[in-house]
Amino acid sequence: MKDGLRFVDSDMHIMEPPDLFERYLDPKFRHRVSVPVGLDGRPSRGTAGSIVIDGLPTSDADLQQYRKRIRRSSAYATQLLSASRLHDTDRLAFAVERDYDAQAQVMGMDLEGVDIAVLYPTTGLSLIARNNLDPLLSLAICQAYNNWIHEFCQYSPDRLKFVAMLPVHDVHLACKELVRGVRELGAVGSFIRPNLVNGHYWHSNYWDPLYKLHEELNVTWGFHEGVAASYSRFTELYGENRFYRHVASHWIEMQQSLIAMIIGGVFEFYPKLRVGFLEAQNSWAPGLLSRIEWDYPQYRDSHAPYLSLTPREYFRRNCWAAVEGSEPEIEATAGLIGADRMCISTDYPHFDSNFPHVSENLLKNVPRKIAEQILVGGAHLYGFTEADFKKADAARAA
Repeated sequence: MKDGLRFVDSDMHIMEPPDLFERYLDPKFRHRVSVPVGLDGRPSRGTAGSIVIDGLPTSDADLQQYRKRIRRSSAYATQLLSASRLHDTDRLAFAVERDYDAQAQVMGMDLEGVDIAVLYPTTGLSLIARNNLDPLLSLAICQAYNNWIHEFCQYSPDRLKFVAMLPVHDVHLACKELVRGVRELGAVGSFIRPNLVNGHYWHSNYWDPLYKLHEELNVTWGFHEGVAASYSRFTELYGENRFYRHVASHWIEMQQSLIAMIIGGVFEFYPKLRVGFLEAQNSWAPGLLSRIEWDYPQYRDSHAPYLSLTPREYFRRNCWAAVEGSEPEIEATAGLIGADRMCISTDYPHFDSNFPHVSENLLKNVPRKIAEQILVGGAHLYGFTEADFKKADAARAA
């Protein structure tokens, strides 16, 4: 708990071990994946993009062709949204010391007051983020990650939950892996990037089998962007300027996916689908809903006659959007879309996170009643009940 309030971290991250593929990838595919090695010849942690799959880097960090001087200054700490986001602080020393193991994950949760955390990948954000990847290789990579994260969560299974990585390069393989991930491994949902995949966007009925399975399994569809994607249109637009791409991808890709899900009728035909829009703040949501509603009377009958609800009604029935605690627009956004449709992400242990002050910042920035709904919002997104919280309480007390 945080200050007596239930707290579900809707989007906490892990740091994959360097030898994940050596230990978990199907041997038939290991020659197609190479990772950095240390002096002992063993896998070691490298920079973003240092994993190479089929001869290509897995991150757009490799677009940077020239070294740039990095300036560090304590002045950044005075900025409202920067707060603890400094590379040279010791806020993650405990995790680094333990090499980001499961015990460190729970230690981080306790520092923030998190009852239950839903874990998303780090390197895995971009591992399969490109078009035309061999679907069977995509599946093997997802299976390796899902098997590892399942074992990772066994350290404290009542507090550590995870979403499955899906091989979106073949919708039927993605369905198969979702079923395995949920029924055999205990996944509470899926991790999906909002980007266009092999020409299929989210309004396409190509994805119908996957939408249907999420409903039938009663698990969450978690949209999560991560700038390092070779198939992102913003790479072509903004090239080497990562600042440009980071801002654009995290907001605009989410907006495009919400437009597709609403206007394309996904929420009309799959009314029980729960979708989270994560790590993109959420002040964009009410303005976008107003824009869709502005055009609704003109175009609904001619271009979307299947829609039976207003855009805002679909959002309030099917969607949750995350904040990271210190955004100045949180209270205003809650007034427009409802605090009950919001959740919170610590983004631990990423450099742009405000960990370990995320929940503290939220409680400082908004009235307690609003903070209470946001902190527990992830429980509604992922379908956690009071029984799940009681199990988490028992695990923490053990």
